[in-house]
Amino acid sequence: MGEFSKEELLILDKSIEQIELQISSGIYENGDKDRMLFASCLNDEEKEDLTKKEIKKHQKKLAKCPADISAYITAYINPSKFDIGDDDYHQYRERIIKNYVASTFIEVCDNLLENKFKTIADINAEDDSFWEMLIDSNYYGIDYNSITAFIKFLIIADRLVGYKSILDTIEKERFEEEYAKMTEDEGNEIYKLLDGVRSKDHTGLQLFNIVKEQTNLDPTSLKYFLHDIEVYVFAEKDDYESNFTWEEIDEAIETLKKRGHSEEDMLRLGYITKHKSLGLAGQKEGEIITHINKEKLLFPFEFYSIYEMQGIIKSELAKHNKEQVGESNNSNSSNKLKVNLSVPQLALLFKMVNDLKPTVFNVKSEAELHRFISANFQTKQSNPEKGISTQKLRNEFNSPDYKAIEFWEKHIRTMQAEIKKLK
Repeated sequence: MGEFSKEELLILDKSIEQIELQISSGIYENGDKDRMLFASCLNDEEKEDLTKKEIKKHQKKLAKCPADISAYITAYINPSKFDIGDDDYHQYRERIIKNYVASTFIEVCDNLLENKFKTIADINAEDDSFWEMLIDSNYYGIDYNSITAFIKFLIIADRLVGYKSILDTIEKERFEEEYAKMTEDEGNEIYKLLDGVRSKDHTGLQLFNIVKEQTNLDPTSLKYFLHDIEVYVFAEKDDYESNFTWEEIDEAIETLKKRGHSEEDMLRLGYITKHKSLGLAGQKEGEIITHINKEKLLFPFEFYSIYEMQGIIKSELAKHNKEQVGESNNSNSSNKLKVNLSVPQLALLFKMVNDLKPTVFNVKSEAELHRFISANFQTKQSNPEKGISTQKLRNEFNSPDYKAIEFWEKHIRTMQAEIKKLK
């Protein structure tokens, strides 16, 4: 794609402005709703529960995002270290909108310049209401469904980002409170243990034995131990950072620059990161804050043994999770009803009952019925672990097997005879 002409750029700017207005309006409206929701909470615990529920709800909404705009939404939710650059929050959002419009409005520009506008003066003379109506139409090559989805899901994404930021702040405050309680008791054994691990070089086996001694590798104990370590690292790292002055930090940054590291290199290697401000501590909400990773820059090995220990615990917990999944699968296979039928015979039985009028099964779709059969029945030939394939059930529902038809034709006659005897 070549460069845009001045006329095309002006058309794009007018369109971008209208889309930005709709998105800003939606974000502002959601902000009012969120303030109302949080005001209705009785305490911090209710606020945290509300935040987690809203995060899950908005994640489910984003799962329905069309594939053609998903890349833009992903960039907004989780920008890479290079995406934001020196932009503030609003500039970054506008840049995403510009990228979307520039890639989808090529035909729109051509149609407008061919059928409506001839000069820049013509474009500037058009009232704002025209651009508003253009965005909400299917004229001049506008894809109304795509634009509507882009606006809708960018607003959802913004709300999700806000909720995740709130949750991060809540968790940070909790860690600070828990650490304060942990250090109140000078005889805290876990605190002393972790201090000892941190102060010495340990082999992997030594660290494993420490974990085993503390938890006996019990999954519940492992989870508590891991949480205690997370609290310890969070606070101790923050305390250790205070030992360094800004002069030392600047000097370390300058040393990297002298070695040939550009800002892009430092972002890529993790020495610095950029994120959106929550508006705390006098900062302007939404502005891009540059954060220096002091640990990586000044003391990269101080907590190395602690991190190794965390890795061991997570590895042991993963083993327990796999065992639980295996037990669950075995339990599911043993709980299935075993039938002396083939898959085609079983499928035809359910199909005949499902086709009765009025309906017998209260299901939303055949697919739901297929999943139920697969999860709850085991035929003569079906694999106990894998179960009955829902794809095979779908095929049998659509094209019943002739031998299965003969089988049920014979047995239905038998059932009819038995019913007559019951009268």
